[in-house]
Amino acid sequence: MENIIFGIDHGNGNMKTVRQSFPCGFKMQETEPSHLFSKDIIEYQGKFYSLTTNKFAYQTDKTADDKALILTMFAMAKEWEARLKEKTQDYDFKKNFSGLNGKEIVLALGLPPAHFEKQHVAFKKYFEDHMKNGINFKYNGKSIMAYLKDVIVLPQDYAGATIMMGDVIKENSTVYCIDIGDGTVDMVGLTDGMPDKDTMLSREMGMSKLRGQIIDDVINDYGVTLDTKTVDGYLKDKRLPLPDDIKEQVENRIEQTTAEFTTELINQLHTKVADFRVYPSIFLGGGSMVLKEYIEKSKMFGITHYIDSISANAIGYEKIAEALVK
Repeated sequence: MENIIFGIDHGNGNMKTVRQSFPCGFKMQETEPSHLFSKDIIEYQGKFYSLTTNKFAYQTDKTADDKALILTMFAMAKEWEARLKEKTQDYDFKKNFSGLNGKEIVLALGLPPAHFEKQHVAFKKYFEDHMKNGINFKYNGKSIMAYLKDVIVLPQDYAGATIMMGDVIKENSTVYCIDIGDGTVDMVGLTDGMPDKDTMLSREMGMSKLRGQIIDDVINDYGVTLDTKTVDGYLKDKRLPLPDDIKEQVENRIEQTTAEFTTELINQLHTKVADFRVYPSIFLGGGSMVLKEYIEKSKMFGITHYIDSISANAIGYEKIAEALVK
């Protein structure tokens, strides 16, 4: 029987697969919602789930409830559809969405390095328990009935960096992998290609905290209420749709807050590593690309490499799993 491998990165802000990314948020209803307002809908055990842009609060333990399970179902279905679209000319969901039924599924997942040893057994068991009788749900009305063959749990950052920056890791005795996500910043040092426990770190200093700080500072200083989309627009593209008489002041405040946040983030990393100028650092995660200019301005790092794909960890999980299940 053919194995279907899904590399899935359970981020705190966004779920990522090799080809898909979507916010970690959904709403549950007892009755089927209208597709006019909900593009993708999962039906599972008599309830309906639709994705929203309202992200769930950060959870250290993702096995505490069924959020990770439902989000994983969305990730599997959306990734599978993306694969079908790549292979099918003039793709039509009703005609062409098929091929998962009866297949054996391998979930390739990850956890932050600092939490890996304590949580990886429970994380694996969480999916095995929920899916031991099969993977059965409907995606936009289409039934998915597959079997869980295995759950492979890998260290986040390590998986993405090893696959995407393998040459850098091979050429240096020590490399630091730093993943700035939406909820946390996570770090692991690699010595001769292997994770070093003494350098593992996870702090709740992701981009959601920066956005909140910017919103608070701008309100306090200028009485202007920015939403998260506006803040993201400025951080990513330097776009700020404000009147000219206040725009420059707010921009300066955002720049100051972001620089201060980056300094504090680096200070947190320094609690595990005294000097980042000696060995290369590999940055991954969406937040790393946003903060790149501030990281470089800090002069606190020597050689830096940036992985610009937000799916780096998912790609890493999938590639490693492919090698393991052969």
